[in-house]
Amino acid sequence: MSKSAFIFLPLLLTLPLSSQQARPGDEPPSETATDWPQWRGPQRDATSPEVGLVQKWPADGPEVLWRVEVGDGYSGVVVAAGKLYTMWDEEGAQILACLDAASGDLAWSTPLGDDFEHRYGNGPRSTPLVDGDLVFAIGTSGTLLAADRRSGDRIWEHDLVEEFGARLPAYGYASSPLVVGDRLIVETAGKGAAYSAFDKRTGELGWSSQDDEPAYSSPILVTLGGVDQILFWSAWGLHSVLPDTGKELWRHPWGTYCPASGDPLGTGTPLLLAPDGLFLSSGSGTGVLRISSTDGEFRVQTEWESKVLRNDVNSSLLLGQHVYGFDYGTLKCIDVRTGVAKWEKRGYRKGSLIAADGQLIVLGERGVAALVDADPEAFVEKSSATVLEGKNWTSPTLAGARLYLRNHEELVCLNMKP
Repeated sequence: MSKSAFIFLPLLLTLPLSSQQARPGDEPPSETATDWPQWRGPQRDATSPEVGLVQKWPADGPEVLWRVEVGDGYSGVVVAAGKLYTMWDEEGAQILACLDAASGDLAWSTPLGDDFEHRYGNGPRSTPLVDGDLVFAIGTSGTLLAADRRSGDRIWEHDLVEEFGARLPAYGYASSPLVVGDRLIVETAGKGAAYSAFDKRTGELGWSSQDDEPAYSSPILVTLGGVDQILFWSAWGLHSVLPDTGKELWRHPWGTYCPASGDPLGTGTPLLLAPDGLFLSSGSGTGVLRISSTDGEFRVQTEWESKVLRNDVNSSLLLGQHVYGFDYGTLKCIDVRTGVAKWEKRGYRKGSLIAADGQLIVLGERGVAALVDADPEAFVEKSSATVLEGKNWTSPTLAGARLYLRNHEELVCLNMKP
């Protein structure tokens, strides 16, 4: 099924910049700076190891290092070696774009097929992934692309709908790719090929596995029962497969459909509760599973289940024994052992969040950014400021003490140094 490698240069598109650019003498992040190379960060869990960050913004808000115009899309921002990668719609096409992380200047852009229109927002949904000298991206209509991360040159690509007989998800492809060793793991959404693995350098198909309708969650690699396994959360349940072969280890039913339309709607990424637990949250409810293994046979048990925290457009995160996330329009902290809510806060609407240096970095749906204590005992907002307008459903990115936030019109970089 592999297509021939592409050696031509991509079409470069002009990106208009605002007058607010990086300060004179501002150096780009070094190769040793903490990167955010994939969906939900270094460990795919929406947490960053960075410390020494600002704990409270000045009264007039955070320092804006630069702000640039972008197009429609919910694609997240990834950062590696001083470059930033994301996707949006531009002049009738979806594009994968590379920008300078220090200035916001466009380095290159590569088309990913026609633009995508939907009543809940246009543009790409998936987040790129950088691995070595390659960047991988999935367009909303099913174009899977591997490009040179320095030049944008196309290395290989697949049309998932055409090649795998996939049913295009109602809201478009939104699952973000995962690299495990020399394999690129994706949700292909095909008949008998719900999930697939490709050689990350050549694009050659390694395996395809399972048969389930697609949803919008992204795969993760976990170790349970001493076995490395990939978890996919599709329309009707959680699937565990072996990374090398795609062989199913276990599955657990958990519908993620929209009660109003009947369309699969799950967007949440599972959280590993080491050594044997998984936290799940979707629009239909939340719960904790415990997975055990005896002689290679896996067993899944539900520890608790409720509607205390129903992730809608973004996932939750785990800090210690507590989960922080959005129950539709309410930010909550719950005890993962019991499912009991410790506190809740309205006002951010359908927001998103990451964690770093003892605090939550929250982006509200209407563009309010906030610094909140990661304290399970009480909600304490230390700072807040409106930094964007319009609809803001894309999760924040933190790399090299710089906070990157985007909506359908702008991408802004905030200074997180004290």
